[in-house]
Amino acid sequence: MAAKKWMTVAATAALVPALLTACGSNSNNSNEANAGSNTSTNANSGANDSASTEPVEITILQYAPEMTESINKLAADYKKEHPNVTITATIHQDDYPTLLKSRINSGDIPDIFMTGAYNENKTYQDYVYDLKDEPFMKNIVPTALPGVTLDGKVLGFPLVLQSHSFIYNKKLFADAGITELPKTFAELEDAAKKLQAKGVIPFSNGYKEWWVLEQTFTQVLASMGGDYAKTFDELNSGDKKLFDIPEASNVFKLIDLTTKYGNPKPLETDLNSQVALFAEGKAAMMHQGTWVEDSVRKLNPNIDMGFMPGPVGDDASKAGLMVDSNIVWRVNKDSDHLKEVLKFLEWMTTSDAGKSFIPVGTKQISTVASAPFPDAQLSKETQTFLEGGVTYPWVKGYWPDGFEQKAGEILQKYIAGGASADEAEAEMNKTYKTLAEAAE
Repeated sequence: MAAKKWMTVAATAALVPALLTACGSNSNNSNEANAGSNTSTNANSGANDSASTEPVEITILQYAPEMTESINKLAADYKKEHPNVTITATIHQDDYPTLLKSRINSGDIPDIFMTGAYNENKTYQDYVYDLKDEPFMKNIVPTALPGVTLDGKVLGFPLVLQSHSFIYNKKLFADAGITELPKTFAELEDAAKKLQAKGVIPFSNGYKEWWVLEQTFTQVLASMGGDYAKTFDELNSGDKKLFDIPEASNVFKLIDLTTKYGNPKPLETDLNSQVALFAEGKAAMMHQGTWVEDSVRKLNPNIDMGFMPGPVGDDASKAGLMVDSNIVWRVNKDSDHLKEVLKFLEWMTTSDAGKSFIPVGTKQISTVASAPFPDAQLSKETQTFLEGGVTYPWVKGYWPDGFEQKAGEILQKYIAGGASADEAEAEMNKTYKTLAEAAE
């Protein structure tokens, strides 16, 4: 099977400076946000038509609960200008892929729905509108488009550039006498012991969330480097098993280390609890990304935090930061309100309120060329890594549909004692092979 599109480390490094330059130019809950919109745009599907006064509801289904407040504001800002259209956003984190597919299979497809990029283009291509000819897509930094492009079609609206690794509390590290950031497992354990000696929980582990573990696995896996496309072609064709990649097994060592020096009951700790432990200064590290900064600062506005180059084994030179544009809004091609949806997306890329949604509302880096750069510590640290550090793409873009969640769930079973490392490896190998064959 041909490899799904994905960027090499070099290509990721090319993507991000372009976004940074452009920007510099100017839990398991379901939540609903209501506001409204009707606008006039240059969109291909009748955006030049005069504005309608008929009531319209645009529905959005997505994960990323940290965006709830920002979407509320976005919708309210839109309604001020376009009072006849209501935007209703449902945000659901737990088991989101299953919910989305259930909605699609039942024909209850929202006007806009969130997915990942890359391999998910193929998964949802039959249901989404091709944005290739929409003029507002010219407002997106071109290097953010490969992740939403399949066979010449632009199948999604890339929302944000994100990064993840271990986030650490700089004051707690200094108080524990940690003067150099750990870059190997041995150094990470040494730092954990120093923190523990100061009465601080080294790791806040939100392992109730399967995606936190999947995320941890991708960081370890990406450290293999080399030709990702070739490697995953071999995996997806069945010529190689997932754990034939030597670096893959390091995930168990990393999980063992974080649970040994982590909070009690990690499998009962969700995202909100993980963030709270860190923000309140009870824990010094957590494996998370740029998307949590706003939540952390609501609990502790003055916290001084940063990204560690994530240790992935015994080679310090491979410690790095995961960076990519992998959150996408997709447009239902059969939406009853397609013109209004396209007008809304045009407004997202041209109005001050729309362009501020990501960098101001979520404190992350926008893919809109003229959006402001976020006043956020983790985004600024991402910029520093990209200017002189080690970065990796989110290699899950090569995985067959469904493996992302399955990988996290198998690692949860390992933590619970329901599988040994060898048994978890075997199950992940088998699951990957099954899903890859199904994708043929």
